Amino acid sequence: MAAPVRSLVKSLIDANKVMVFSKSYCPFCMMAKDVLKEAGVNKMKVLEIEERDDAFHIQDILREMTGVSTVPSVFINHKYVGGGTKLQEMFEEGELQKILREHGLLNASNSKL
Repeated sequence: MAAPVRSLVKSLIDANKVMVFSKSYCPFCMMAKDVLKEAGVNKMKVLEIEERDDAFHIQDILREMTGVSTVPSVFINHKYVGGGTKLQEMFEEGELQKILREHGLLNASNSKL
């Protein structure tokens, strides 16, 4: 089971410039998704892992990759940036918008933020 799940997680990160591994009921996951929307992300992929039979394995693979055992796990431009609290801090400091702008990931109306 680990190899197919590892392949799934890696392919999602590789295929999406903004990838969020989430649980729909998690307040920190909601925070991360809201912050990304507020920052003006033009496209993000969200996987609500609790909807999958392999959710535990996905979370285990993410822990191996990031050192963090909780969701959300947010990847921007294929790099792990953190969870909900970290994204909120980055947004408040303007760091998140800078990263998103550098990679062309902002909606046109937000590209000058």
